[in-house]
Amino acid sequence: MADQVAALSCGIWQGQPVADLDYAEDSTAEIDANFILAADGGIVEVQATGEERPFSRQELDKLLDLAEAGCAQLFEMQMAAVKAGL
Repeated sequence: MADQVAALSCGIWQGQPVADLDYAEDSTAEIDANFILAADGGIVEVQATGEERPFSRQELDKLLDLAEAGCAQLFEMQMAAVKAGL
């Protein structure tokens, strides 16, 4: 394995930043964003849409922070699966 990548959906739902939105949240989110991140801290892709309104740089930063935390958990799970031979 050359490097790890993980993807996570985040958004602003009912005024709050939320990670890993389910369908009900995603379909009614004010802001919808998808992040693909590399384990070395790099950003592979960001796609964000102001579904209900424009969003601020601070909101985007909060969503990126959530994505980084969520992807860190995914990277740990990926490594555990590799070590377990799954």
